Parts: sequence; structure tokens; C-alpha cells
Amino acid sequence: MLARRYEAPTLEQALARVREDLGPEAVVLYARERKPPRWWRWLHPGRAEVIAVPAVEGQIPRPPEEPATWRPAPPIRPSRGRCRRVAFVGPTGAGKTTAVAKLACEFRLRGWDVHVVSADTWRAAAQRQLADSVRAAGVPVHPPSRLDRSMQADLVLMDLPGVHPHLADRWTAIRDFLDGARPHEVHLVLSASYAPAFLRRAQEDLRELGATRCVLTHLDEVGPEQVRSALAAVLLPVSYVTYSPRVPGQVASARSRAGARWLEAEACSCG
Repeated sequence: MLARRYEAPTLEQALARVREDLGPEAVVLYARERKPPRWWRWLHPGRAEVIAVPAVEGQIPRPPEEPATWRPAPPIRPSRGRCRRVAFVGPTGAGKTTAVAKLACEFRLRGWDVHVVSADTWRAAAQRQLADSVRAAGVPVHPPSRLDRSMQADLVLMDLPGVHPHLADRWTAIRDFLDGARPHEVHLVLSASYAPAFLRRAQEDLRELGATRCVLTHLDEVGPEQVRSALAAVLLPVSYVTYSPRVPGQVASARSRAGARWLEAEACSCG
């Protein structure tokens, strides 16, 4: 069964196209609405993307799953004079680069010496995008070749490219990079806008990368029900959440009051 991709100016219009094409019982695998900055919306209002498959004929609907009790993971804890290396992996479009930029600025503003390694050599201008995001905070960005054990920093955050086991060359390169970097922590970055089936599959497919924590992104793009569905599908403890594309800001530890408020879906407008 092949998945189909739909684009429209708004998420409602994209979902309407899905229902018109595949029927009201179509299964949505992925849904995301991309909104440009306010000053740019007059020219480019944004686009919504939905990936869906037709419902299997005769399929018996499953009863709704009880929301799993999510587990908060400890936040990153750097220490003076001891370089802590943290890698971020995940599927394409999960929000890894934005999450790394947010965390780099957050720790830099707290007074830590933070460096970033941009290992995404497959995406054009990825390193420049990351450098532009963290420049105001004074965070240096390095290519993978600059990463070594002698790097003088309290914290090194490593942004890896989007990956899937079927992308053999990329998969091998990322595993080799992690073997050489030997990070103290590996965080799997997943978007709350992903369908639960996709979230479970991504965790299974990327298990070999050694992630022990999860960063849940794009909480500002989904409603409370989808947050609960995402948490029920996420098996790893949650370390951080992001809830805006803006850098710096809008990132919180899952153990903080702001992070818990978003994850428990008690409010969807906190800043």
C-alpha cells in the first residue's frame, strides 16, 4: 500500500483533499502545517502537508488506546572543564536543527561554553542555517572534521542529518560518526505531528543509533489529543519539548513546569 502526499494552503484544505481522494476512513500518517514568520506571510502564507493511505477494506477499528504515562528524562547537565558531548538523531523533518539551536542558545545564555557540530552534510546550507540561528548568542558552529576529544567546551551539541535504515550510505556515515564521536548522550528527535504508527516505526528503525531519550518537537502545531497520542507511542523518556520555530526560546525540559504543562496538554498557548 503506497502512501500519498497532499499539499494545500491550510491543514483543513489538505485533509479535505485526503477525504475526497481516499475516503473518510483514510489513515493519516503525517500532518504538518508550515507557517513562515509573520513579516513574510503577506507574500508566502505557508503550506500544509499531509501523508495518508487508504483504509484497509474490512478493517475493524481498534478501541482508542489509553494514554501512556510519559516519563521525564533528566535534562542535559554540563560541568565546567569536562566536555559533555550530546548527539541528536531522528527522521528528516523532525526538527533536529531547530532543537539543537534552541538548546545551544539556552545553555549559552546560562553562561556555559557551548559549541555545535553540524554533521548534516547532505542538506544544502544546513551548517549556515544553524550558524545563523545561534550567531546572536555567540555559539560557534563547526564541521564534523573539527570534532575531537581536545575540543575545549563545557558542552558540544551534535546535529546529525535525517536518517532511515533504507538510506544505506547515510545510515553508515551516521553510525561511523557516532562511533568516532562517542557521545555521552544520544537524543532521538521526533515530531508530535507524526502519526502514532510512524512514531513507533521510527523508534524501532533507529534503535541501533543508541538513543536513550526523546526530544518531542512541534507541540505548538498539534492539539491536546494528538499530544496524548504521541506520548502513548513514544517509548523513550522525554528530555525536552519545543513549541515554536523561534530561536532562541520556546524549549523546555520535560521536568520543568512549562514542559510538563505542554506534555500534559493542559494548555496549548503557553510561551
